[in-house]
Amino acid sequence: MPQNIDSLIHSYYDHLSEKYKQIADYILKQASFDPELTIQEFAADCQVSTATISRFAKALGFTNFQAFKLALLAKEPLQSPLFHEISEQDSFVTMAEKIFSSNSNALQATWSLLTETQLQKAVNLINHAKLLGLFGLGASGIVAQDGYHKFLRTTIPTVYNQDYHMQLMQATKLTDADCAIIISHSGQNKDALELARILKERHVPLIVITSFGNSTLANLGDITLLSISEETNYRAEALHALIAQISLIDSLFMMVAISNSDQTEQTFQEIRTEIDRTRH
Repeated sequence: MPQNIDSLIHSYYDHLSEKYKQIADYILKQASFDPELTIQEFAADCQVSTATISRFAKALGFTNFQAFKLALLAKEPLQSPLFHEISEQDSFVTMAEKIFSSNSNALQATWSLLTETQLQKAVNLINHAKLLGLFGLGASGIVAQDGYHKFLRTTIPTVYNQDYHMQLMQATKLTDADCAIIISHSGQNKDALELARILKERHVPLIVITSFGNSTLANLGDITLLSISEETNYRAEALHALIAQISLIDSLFMMVAISNSDQTEQTFQEIRTEIDRTRH
């Protein structure tokens, strides 16, 4: 399935060069593209060189112009805004409707960027890890803690700590036989980048979850999963991303659990038995 080109561009847009933004703006304005489109014609339409088009396509993760063109041809015009502005004149029910709709749109846009290849690689890294470390700060820490809560139900030893200095210590102890998941909305948080630096120095396989495809953190990941969000007047964009990021963690957990169903089921039963004892 071709990736949703508009969602992909939105996740990269803030960190694009002026030339790349010129291409991105052209794409976002178009409802559809001609199947016979050549790279020369597309470059002329965007008023850039063919070399710039090739570099732009690769910056978005496409192997060549043909793969990029397939995503352009799959472009579908939006019937409604991806995220809805909330105004003071809205009723509470209308506000709730817009929030639910925005969250749903964020999930759909995030799902549209996933590929079978990257998910298989991510699950493989987790399944082969002797120890899985989860890292996140602030709102991203909520996602990391949620992941910790879930992966404790698997047979894979998992660590997470809310304290940043404890996270630094945990990152220092991981090796190339382990796996780390770092969550950062911006991908530019200096503390998250320091964690990533430590992990990369130790050759720890790294899965990154972020909203910005060409952020510094995204470029450090062995696998990068993008969560889609967009700023609105009354709601921080990171909160849209939070919903999508938790869903990405849910997906990774379920894929890992299903791929190790026999062992996971036994662990589930043991945990459930112990928790049930506290309820009597």
